[in-house]
Amino acid sequence: MPAWTIISPNNPATNSRDQNDHGHPMRMNIYWVMKAVYHMLDPSNEPSSTTDEVKHIATLEYTVSQENAGLPDVSSLIIHLRLSTQTDTRFDVVLRDMQIEDKVENVCVSLPGELTPVLMDISEFVREFVLRRSAIKWKPASDCSFGGRIWQQMQAEKYRQRVLQQEVVGVKKINLSGCPLCCSSLIDCKSCQVASCRSLSCRGSSNPPLAQCVKHSNNKLCFPCLEEQGSKRELEKCPGCKSWCCATDIHSCIGHPVTIPSVPRASSIEQLLHVITACSQTASVHPPKDGSCSQCEQPGWRRCPGKGCWSRSHVICPECASGGTGCACQKVWACDICAEHDSSIFIRCPRCDRPFCTSCTYIDQCKRCFRVTLCYDCVEEASDTDDCAEDADDADDEVVETFAKLTGTCNSCGVRVCSLCAPIEASWFSCPGCLVMKNRRRAYDYYCQ
Repeated sequence: MPAWTIISPNNPATNSRDQNDHGHPMRMNIYWVMKAVYHMLDPSNEPSSTTDEVKHIATLEYTVSQENAGLPDVSSLIIHLRLSTQTDTRFDVVLRDMQIEDKVENVCVSLPGELTPVLMDISEFVREFVLRRSAIKWKPASDCSFGGRIWQQMQAEKYRQRVLQQEVVGVKKINLSGCPLCCSSLIDCKSCQVASCRSLSCRGSSNPPLAQCVKHSNNKLCFPCLEEQGSKRELEKCPGCKSWCCATDIHSCIGHPVTIPSVPRASSIEQLLHVITACSQTASVHPPKDGSCSQCEQPGWRRCPGKGCWSRSHVICPECASGGTGCACQKVWACDICAEHDSSIFIRCPRCDRPFCTSCTYIDQCKRCFRVTLCYDCVEEASDTDDCAEDADDADDEVVETFAKLTGTCNSCGVRVCSLCAPIEASWFSCPGCLVMKNRRRAYDYYCQ
């Protein structure tokens, strides 16, 4: 007898690349039957989510009978259910008799009435599959893909029948490929293939309604299938724009570390890695909190440019962003930990210690030794060089002497360096990068002579 293993650990709903693959067109219908059976007779093993289903095995088996001159017919249809750890079938669901046979307890139980539409769908699909399969002379590449096209066509026809039965007035014309109300094309749930109208302004779009990603139009699910995915739903509603989005496109804040290591400002990669490691080992102030989707932004949410930030390149909620620091130019913002320890984000004025981004015009630094000048505010306070020299005689002279004075300019690219790095005339000076290029050109010209 032909049989399809529809649910098993070998064909989960999510494949090894974490991409959704709903497999056989009867997967959701079989899942609903399996869930109901285990709920009635073995609650401790009832499946909880379609995305995490690796515990059960469900096989759909049918028998085909054919008279000499007649069309093939399905004479029996049985769903075999067992746990993946078991070798023998635990439950047989006999669709013809609407019975559940418990092979262990040796009892028969009637199927609940609410499963009747699901069982009818399974029977109709298998019957249609057998008829169409026998009518073609070529062999399909896959029963799943061939059956998927059949079930999609059947669902489109079911949609048109629902609309025509409910809408006596308003039907424009019989549209064999689209919606009979507005002539728009149909869309279908990628899990169970139930069809609906693509146009949201059409009454048919709510019969039934589908959740569709605003960015990825091929990711659409009906609400029953979406609910069965449990905590790992593929689609979520964005709190900002209220649109349906792929769950992976919803940004979330993982929570600021509760404990921040009390260490001096990191001056090397090793010290920065120590701070990052310490932050990753502490608890968070809150569990992951959903933010907005990639298409919109919520007020107060931030993103830190730190390469080793505790946020893991995710967004940061207003609660966790409250201690962050921004540059005076308002172009760069960083969380409190990265602003303090990641030197690639901010440079600091040697006098007032205010942070500035590396491209800010309020401050500058030598492009060779990376010493930093005074910020504009501190330059204004020190009206001239003499004032700075007088300050150098005070208790703060060690601080003042650390700032750079940019006196040299590369005559090739225009970058500026401090007086210590450009002791020769500025017109002769070349920065290290340009000097390397000049030496390469000279060597090339020499060998080409």
